Amino acid sequence: MCYKFFTLFFSILFLVSFSVSYGQSSPIDAKAPFVVNPNPHVIDPVTDVPFEEVFGLNQNLFNAGPRSRGNLFTCTTARKLIEHRAYLGPSVSTQMWFCVYEGTAQVGTYNLISSIDVSPQGPGVGWYSSGAMDYDFIPGRYYGIWASFQGVTQYWSQNPVPQPYPIPCSFGELTAGAGWDWAPTSNFPPDATQTVPALAFADPVAYYQTIVTDDVIPVELMSFTYQQNANNTILHWVTASETNNLGFEVQRKSDDEFVPITFIAGHGTTSETHRYSYTDQNLQPGFYTYRLKQVDLDGSYYYYDELYVEIKRPVDFDLSQNYPNPFNPSTRITYDLTVDSRVTLSVYNLLGETVTTLVNSNVPAGEQEIIFDASDLNSGVYFYRIEAVGVDGSNFSSVKKMMLTK
Repeated sequence: MCYKFFTLFFSILFLVSFSVSYGQSSPIDAKAPFVVNPNPHVIDPVTDVPFEEVFGLNQNLFNAGPRSRGNLFTCTTARKLIEHRAYLGPSVSTQMWFCVYEGTAQVGTYNLISSIDVSPQGPGVGWYSSGAMDYDFIPGRYYGIWASFQGVTQYWSQNPVPQPYPIPCSFGELTAGAGWDWAPTSNFPPDATQTVPALAFADPVAYYQTIVTDDVIPVELMSFTYQQNANNTILHWVTASETNNLGFEVQRKSDDEFVPITFIAGHGTTSETHRYSYTDQNLQPGFYTYRLKQVDLDGSYYYYDELYVEIKRPVDFDLSQNYPNPFNPSTRITYDLTVDSRVTLSVYNLLGETVTTLVNSNVPAGEQEIIFDASDLNSGVYFYRIEAVGVDGSNFSSVKKMMLTK
């Protein structure tokens, strides 16, 4: 038997209010659910998330158990569910579950996608929380979100809710109170499915509930790393999934501001792993900061964490042994310059004849690399020689031997 008590002085309260915890995932401690202030604070929303959206109010009071009470929602906008709460008053300590069911049609079978056992809870009146969670709402789907409690517990609703109805929210709209014209089963643990009838949507009812949502990041980035190759930085990043991903703008900090240096196309919408890379070439020794700006198909964007890279200045001039050696048909030659220099790097045969000149230009300080392709040469022993004249007047010369085997 349910007992209704009408508290008229609450009838002028707002139907739906929004509050934002700027820069935090939730005002609720992620370690454990607990009762919080029975009157959620209300501030003006800003463009950042998360959103706390409060539905219904303490207009009608009920006192019974076991029960499952909450609301039914239609999703039209991708959002991430990170917490939900119910305003309850258990008279004694009770078993309590927070449940999320998902359906592909408004009327019909909803499948259990999240069940959080927060037992025991109470006694006491206030906001009881699911604790931190992470679930992506899917546009076009329908959701039943409620709390189930086994012991005798007070709970509240607003019926009828003022127009407009359904109630708009950050991810769609509230379409019915789960427990008024139709009540979910209240088994512990929760049933794997719930059958929601058309009757559930007969009256505009909202149970006193808070839903906390966050933005859905369109690209799940698994890693963002780099390799150092001479004076080149090779950036690597891997995505686990992508949603409406136009691509990535690679940015590098210059004079304390990030500037775009290239754009790499994305893979739209995919659940497959994808690997990306970009090489930033011919960098001077120093510190560099990179970041990725992921751009959505609708023009919205998201920044990922920054990556810090140091290009070290060599202590001494040096010419390294080519690698691989012996080689066929190409090999890598690296050399170090302590200052900007005029460099000549040439390859000679056993007769001392110049086979090719690989470098004949001004080269910045740092570790440099060049690939020598000997596809047109015969097998045999060759020499490569570097001559460098630094801007500070320093001179460096060195010769190494290498072997081509075909």
